[in-house]
Amino acid sequence: MKFCVLIGVLFISIYSCKNKESKSCSSCDKSELEILDSLDKIEVDKFSDSLSDSYETTSDLVDIQTLSEFVKVDLKYAGVDNFMKVKLYDKITKAFLQNDVAERVVKCEEFLQVLHPNYRLLIYDAVRPVSIQQKMWDALDTIPISARTKFVSNPANGSIHNYGAAVDITICDKSGTPLDMGAGYDDIREIAYPRLESQFLESGELTLDQVDNRKLLRKVMESQGFKNIATEWWHFNACSRNEAKLKYKLLLNE
Repeated sequence: MKFCVLIGVLFISIYSCKNKESKSCSSCDKSELEILDSLDKIEVDKFSDSLSDSYETTSDLVDIQTLSEFVKVDLKYAGVDNFMKVKLYDKITKAFLQNDVAERVVKCEEFLQVLHPNYRLLIYDAVRPVSIQQKMWDALDTIPISARTKFVSNPANGSIHNYGAAVDITICDKSGTPLDMGAGYDDIREIAYPRLESQFLESGELTLDQVDNRKLLRKVMESQGFKNIATEWWHFNACSRNEAKLKYKLLLNE
């Protein structure tokens, strides 16, 4: 009899924990970020079948160009025009982002066209598998970790790119020619640091036009809550790493 009672209590405890867990998850709905009043809300499909089944990720990743015909893409790691000078992506040929992040990028593109009708956003990198993050990290193993993390996030901690919630991006004209930012993509020199722009402007190593181009990019991306990092003019996070861990799933491999 005591044994039966014990089993019953154990069953009730397990059921109660699962019920609490379910309620906790339901309270973690993604809150919508404020959008520009002058722009209408974009209606998009919540899921995309664009990704291969081999992708270890959620179905919320979406090809940005299925949401907007205006956003341009030049994936640097799908070719050899990158700091490693080798092709890193085999299967990834499109710019995939979390669905809600992609919506915000489209809103940024619309805002850019309001400001400059002949300009477009150009994406260099979007979701990045952890396996590729590791290769990039290892390629810079001669650089002290304190300096390396300014350019490549430690794969042990996870990059926001690995969650599909960060984007490397610039502005180009209608023909696809990027604006002059005073330092190229993947430039690890301090001249690429947004926080040092005033210093390089004063020394003449950056021109006012180059800094203005960077400021325009920041203005456009910040309109939808993206945050630029201090050491790369091209890198914008949709949220913090902790928020990404709570909301999204890591893309481990291609």
